[in-house]
Amino acid sequence: MCLAPAHDPATQTLAPYLPMFDPEHFHDVAFFAELAKIGYRQVLIGGTGSGPVSDLVRGIRARAGLQVVLVPGSPAAVTDADLIVLPDVMNSNSHYARPFGSGSVATAAAVAAAGVPFLPVAYFILGRSTARWYFDAFDLPSDSVLLAYARYAQMIGYRDLALDYEGPSRAINPKLISQLAAIPGLRLRVSDELDAAGAAALLELGVDTVITPSDIYEEHADPLAHAAAMHTALLR
Repeated sequence: MCLAPAHDPATQTLAPYLPMFDPEHFHDVAFFAELAKIGYRQVLIGGTGSGPVSDLVRGIRARAGLQVVLVPGSPAAVTDADLIVLPDVMNSNSHYARPFGSGSVATAAAVAAAGVPFLPVAYFILGRSTARWYFDAFDLPSDSVLLAYARYAQMIGYRDLALDYEGPSRAINPKLISQLAAIPGLRLRVSDELDAAGAAALLELGVDTVITPSDIYEEHADPLAHAAAMHTALLR
């Protein structure tokens, strides 16, 4: 196996707002070219499938001129993106997805072989989305327990922590967000079905990146108009 060159995660940056797009629903490069015209410079691609990912990522980078941050759903989805997120699902019961699980190791091996820059992330699933089922995530009983998990993750070397609230499970607690944002050396990413005001409020609390899931755009009558409004509110 050809191992990847060393990549310092501290040098990998994510935009303050990142829209996520599932390639099963957004697979036309022309759509991403329109995002670039709006002013986007970076998009997040991810989903449970892997079929169209390689061609789509290649097209977005070459023809739309956007940086692609990829969250691969499996080792087969690893491709030559600008950055690959390696999410360790900290509250997973799955032998596949938990830290040092078989899927996590296989995906990391594929990234190493490809030599693509990567970002290891301590990832907590707090909602009841498809990801919760896919990764067999268990409930954390309280925000204080989550805070303890986050501090442990930081102590053992994680520099990025992601909270996925997608799905009506628990509300975002501003006090918890402020506490997590105050942990030295830890960059905080939060994903939820947020509007511009809700996303802006999280950024003001110290969140480094707000992510909106693909279904926000899938269900919108005019996804590009929504993208333009979010860009105006959060990236200008």
